[in-house]
Amino acid sequence: MRGARIRGRLAARGLLLNLAVGLVAVGLNSDPPVRQATGPLLPIVLWCCLAIFAFDWMRHVRRAGAHAGAWLRSLSGLIETLSVVAVPIAFLLGAAEPWLAGTLWVLRLIPASPSLGQLGRVLSTERRALSGVGTLFVIVLVLSAAMMHAIEGSGQPTVFGTLPGALWWSVVTLTTTGYGDVVPHAGLGKLVAAWVMMSGLCVFGLLTGILATGFAAESRRQDFLRSWELVRHVPFFASLSQSGIADLARSLRRWDAAENVVVVRRGRRGDSMYFVVSGEVEVEVDPPVRIGPGGFFGEMALLGEGVRTATVTTTRPSTLLVLDIADFRTMMALHPELASAVESAARQRAAWTEAK
Repeated sequence: MRGARIRGRLAARGLLLNLAVGLVAVGLNSDPPVRQATGPLLPIVLWCCLAIFAFDWMRHVRRAGAHAGAWLRSLSGLIETLSVVAVPIAFLLGAAEPWLAGTLWVLRLIPASPSLGQLGRVLSTERRALSGVGTLFVIVLVLSAAMMHAIEGSGQPTVFGTLPGALWWSVVTLTTTGYGDVVPHAGLGKLVAAWVMMSGLCVFGLLTGILATGFAAESRRQDFLRSWELVRHVPFFASLSQSGIADLARSLRRWDAAENVVVVRRGRRGDSMYFVVSGEVEVEVDPPVRIGPGGFFGEMALLGEGVRTATVTTTRPSTLLVLDIADFRTMMALHPELASAVESAARQRAAWTEAK
């Protein structure tokens, strides 16, 4: 299983490298002096890049099997198909620069980028708010163009003499681009321009706020789902109800620690406890104690005087879940079963330490 994941990552990186080489070759091929100087080299590179994309397309079709039709209709399938057939179609149609169709290869970055998937989910979630801002944008755009056409049309007929010309000015001004080559002369026209510029700032401020809020909410959702999966597989939390796991998943923070990282140090103030999801940590007592997946540590400081009683270090790369003291006390109050389990384990450790 691990070998398959490694091969998959290597294949993905190879395709990204092929994409980069292909796009650079397309760019160089568009320059006649470079094309003449390189001779057959650039066409060979371009055909090799296209062959690799075609082989990857056939591999996906073969893997899909009976579901090949569904895959071809999906976004990934459509993009990969387009990246394979665009150049041959350009050659068949006799395009002056058929390899220019190779720029469509850049679309392969869409399914390969998780962040674009996140952007798509944000746009889908915030579509109502975004459509409202878009409607406001269109209203201001059309009204400002009509007013400028009426006010400045006679004085500047080459610029504002037609509504489409005035629309161009409105787009430039509303987007705060402001080339400066077209400005109103009449006083009323300047007032309209000021209103358009301020409206543009408001519109894009609203867009920024909506998208920032959407990305923050989506990030919290993704963090919650990751924490949920981690918490669900920790045996210590098996007694928690679904609502308890949900509360805990919202409170926990994931920490991927490397080997030989000091997690807590003896004598320091303790402000959090830790649950081991994977890997292993060593508690520096006499003799040393190792805690593996499903175990936890750091609760003694939170239940006692707040001072760490031992140094804890990772013995190999580990994934830890961190529960801050404020969330710890909230969870203990809301979920007595968790509080009982933690306190029981703390008493056992205290008794074991005293016996030593």
